[in-house]
Amino acid sequence: MKSLKLVVFILVGVIFVATAFLGACAAPAPEKVIELTYGQTEGPEHTFSQADLLWIDKIEKDTNGWVHITPYWGATLVSRAENTAELIKGVADLSYLSPRTGYPLMLGTLGFPFGVPDWETQVRIYEEVFEKFPELDAEWVDLKVMAKSVASNYQLISTVPVRTLDDFKGLRIKATGAYIEVGKALGADAFYVSMGETYMALEKGTIDACFAPYDTLKSFRFYEVAPYVTILNLQSAVRPTRGMNLYTWNRLPPDIQQIFEDSIAFWSLEDNKARERVNGEGVELAEQAGVEFIEVSAEDLAELYQIMDTVMRAEAAKLDEKGLPGTEIYEEVRRLVEEYTK
Repeated sequence: MKSLKLVVFILVGVIFVATAFLGACAAPAPEKVIELTYGQTEGPEHTFSQADLLWIDKIEKDTNGWVHITPYWGATLVSRAENTAELIKGVADLSYLSPRTGYPLMLGTLGFPFGVPDWETQVRIYEEVFEKFPELDAEWVDLKVMAKSVASNYQLISTVPVRTLDDFKGLRIKATGAYIEVGKALGADAFYVSMGETYMALEKGTIDACFAPYDTLKSFRFYEVAPYVTILNLQSAVRPTRGMNLYTWNRLPPDIQQIFEDSIAFWSLEDNKARERVNGEGVELAEQAGVEFIEVSAEDLAELYQIMDTVMRAEAAKLDEKGLPGTEIYEEVRRLVEEYTK
């Protein structure tokens, strides 16, 4: 009997010590729920926002409710023009990213991967590009990048049919960035018009066309005023699209940081899938409304891409002059596009 009591005593002691050890090794729970804010420039029903909601739900579940994220939609917390700078200043803990200045490599290389037909290939290409050129990530050291997303292919949405490159001549086209130079090289009068003003410009005839993705046929209702879409597949680069304020990031417990780190691929994937889904919805709605989708000839497409090559090499050279690897990045992107789209 004494031997049995001794064995029981030893087992209880072992269990007590093991429990204490495991408790000491477990990551401590936060003292209270971590409340974070998220700023999105679009409304809660927008494509981007739907991906955001999935991610927010995942974070709250993965942290067992220790992190609670309050979204602010429609540019009510961060603005459309200055959201990235506002995030860095601490206006929000998390935010959608759409900087218009201050990121020369990102902004200067957006048009490099033209001709890529699908976002999966785009992601595959840029996984290699980001790894080979750490300078692309180095631009974002003032914040914690939380997602990288594709941009939808640009097509030509127009009030008149554009069936050949000759049909570009004399058109007034809404464009942005390097696409203004592409439009001019095609003989068009290309200039900047904000997306919010484009519907009215098309309706009134101030412009004849715009370079825009399929989703705008639905989200901006362009199908109502533009009965033609010429398929061009002018792709933009994968870029950071969500971020966290660095002070917010640094004060998170390590175990919570790891959960956020592990969620980056999820947020990126859901955003990419959402963009693809809404593009399909735009095409479907436009087809139902009788919009004509026009495919240019292989010869014209090759000529367009040659113009794109000339314009993008000029953009790359501007980066070279600033001491940035513009041409190196361009050559690598084009090499990978050729490799992965054969």
